[in-house]
Amino acid sequence: MANDHPRPANQLFVWGAGNFGQFGWGADQLGEFAVPKRNTWFEKKMEEGGFGGEGAGLEAIAAGGLHTLFIDEKGTVWSCGVNDDAALGRVTKDVPDPDNPGKFIHIDELTAIPYPLQSLVDEGFRAVRIAAGDSISAAISDDGELRVWGSFRAAEGSLGFSGDVRLEFLPKAILDLPTKAGDAEKAVSVVSGNNHLLVLTTHGNVYAWGAGEQGQLGRKILERRKIHGTVPEKIILGTRHNRAILVGAGNYHSFAIDEEGDVWGWGLNTMGQTGTGVAEPKSMSDEVRSPRIIRSLCQRTLGDSIVQITGGEHHTLFLTSTGNVYACGRCDGGQLGISDEVEEYASRKNTEFVPEPMLVPFPDPDDPIVFISAGTHNNMAISRAGALYAWGEESQGELGVNEKEAKTPTVVVRKDGGAWRAVSVACGGQHTLGMFRKKT
Repeated sequence: MANDHPRPANQLFVWGAGNFGQFGWGADQLGEFAVPKRNTWFEKKMEEGGFGGEGAGLEAIAAGGLHTLFIDEKGTVWSCGVNDDAALGRVTKDVPDPDNPGKFIHIDELTAIPYPLQSLVDEGFRAVRIAAGDSISAAISDDGELRVWGSFRAAEGSLGFSGDVRLEFLPKAILDLPTKAGDAEKAVSVVSGNNHLLVLTTHGNVYAWGAGEQGQLGRKILERRKIHGTVPEKIILGTRHNRAILVGAGNYHSFAIDEEGDVWGWGLNTMGQTGTGVAEPKSMSDEVRSPRIIRSLCQRTLGDSIVQITGGEHHTLFLTSTGNVYACGRCDGGQLGISDEVEEYASRKNTEFVPEPMLVPFPDPDDPIVFISAGTHNNMAISRAGALYAWGEESQGELGVNEKEAKTPTVVVRKDGGAWRAVSVACGGQHTLGMFRKKT
């Protein structure tokens, strides 16, 4: 496996708000950074061989509301940040101090610095996918096993984890998939909204669970039976014969793509963030309760295929296989990255939102985009050459460009020159993390 890992390994950079330990830099680095800073705690851990031997680093990052998850080269999941609702997948309260019998480790030492999820290590769980919401987290192993932990929240407060369990501090197998001999169904990918999860399986099924008040679960949730939303249920994309190949999520909305290349959206649509358009009168379209086709992005219409979907609070980004990015939803803070110089955008009916996806122009049309990430009101995109762009608005430095707003994609890491190229990026509540690799 060692030959499969890049060398030099990816380095972690952080920016935005780290005041609750979500940077994993320790209790001495709990401030805000307006531009990316190299995380020296991770650098030291790499030098010590703590991520899988000499020179080993991180393979994946996921940023939640106030917590962060990492996967290292051994497939170990690490976590840091707020653990009030069990988002870290480990117990951080009343942990005995092995060096001081009868005393406990201070909670800051257990949350502001990443620790491995020992229960997953003990069961030989090698993670390849992770997802983080407000206080919910998930991981998928290399053999398709899913583990989930944390808690969901509804509008009026805590909803719980599942059934009678309010908080689940340790990773748990919650999705009961068929295990027919020779054809066992496994988890392929997992994405998270603020308080809901979507899982795609090897059989093309999509399961959703969590808070469903805004229609993000693709099924009706009765007000008096909200806890039923915390039980995974299958979503139907048009007909039961439609198999899914990809899932995506915004804070309160969801997406899937089927094997025909049709793109489906559902959930909160107050500002057109599902991309399915806005019905008249508008009050009828505040929520899309079941999957609805986004016709302009379907493969037969677009002539291209969507390969990634991610969303913020009221906006969504779609990435195509050829490196184009489309956006819809709220736009009063630059969330869509489209300038008023674009005629179609300038002539929109509503100045606050765009109800159907529009193409986002980038400074270098010859360097296609290969990865996207969305925060609450901000976005990041990585190009094939390793450039990193940011746009939208920030509250605590999460854009990384030392500005409160960037109306169009703005360079954070440049393509030419400089010492680093961007490899991956994750936008959280008000914090952002990037994996960068040294240019050789």
